[in-house]
Order: sequence, then structure tokens, then C-alpha cells
Amino acid sequence: MKAIENVFQGTGGQIDLLNTLYGGSSQTTMNVEREDGHLLITLAAPGVKASSFNVLVEGNKLVLYTLLVNNSDYQPAGTNQRLAVPMFLRVLDIPAFIDADQIEAVHEQGRVIVRLPFKDEEHLHRRIDIKNLF
Repeated sequence: MKAIENVFQGTGGQIDLLNTLYGGSSQTTMNVEREDGHLLITLAAPGVKASSFNVLVEGNKLVLYTLLVNNSDYQPAGTNQRLAVPMFLRVLDIPAFIDADQIEAVHEQGRVIVRLPFKDEEHLHRRIDIKNLF
């Protein structure tokens, strides 16, 4: 009986995952707003857990993505891995006027809000003196 239960659990998990991939999930939306002193990027995907959202800073790139993870008890034989499928991916250039070291993300009321603070204006503008070589 244990083998038949494993088959049904595995099949059920796969059907649930495929249903989500092919129309059973909500589209992730992204909204960008400018506020005093910072930009706000809001990501929302109804029914998606906060732990599925990911925000990475890689060099001068901001990587935003969500992963759909198969949470059923079924795992392929001989592995400890779960199936994870990307649902949303955006790679954005971090502008020079953003302080990349101070970027923050919070989960709030079913949304992920990424705050990108502006650099101080004195760091944005500076005059370059022209040197006389002769």
C-alpha cells in the first residue's frame, strides 16, 4: 500500500505544480514609484509566499525573481531536492544615483517592497579640473 500512496502523492504534487504553471497562479506585478529620497519597487503575486521572492544585488544589477517550489512530500527517488520553477525574473541596472549598499526589501501585506535610496547630491556632481600638461 505504501508504494501506491507514493505514486498518488507524487502525481498529485506534479498535477498541482503543472496547474500552477499553466494558469493556476497569479501573474507577478512590478510597480516602480519615485518618492522623496528613494525609488520604491513593489512586487505582488497573490498566493505566493514571502519566502518565494528573492532580491539580489550583483555588481551594478538588481535581480528580482520568484520561485515556485513544489512543497509536496514527493521527492524524486534518491534525491533530497525539490522542484523549483521561476515564475518571475527581472534584471535591472542600478543607476549611478542609487546607493546600492543601502538597498532594502520588506514583505508587507502580501507584497515585497524594495527601497532604493538616492545617493547624496554632493556625490552625484563634481567638477573635474582640467590639467595643463605643458
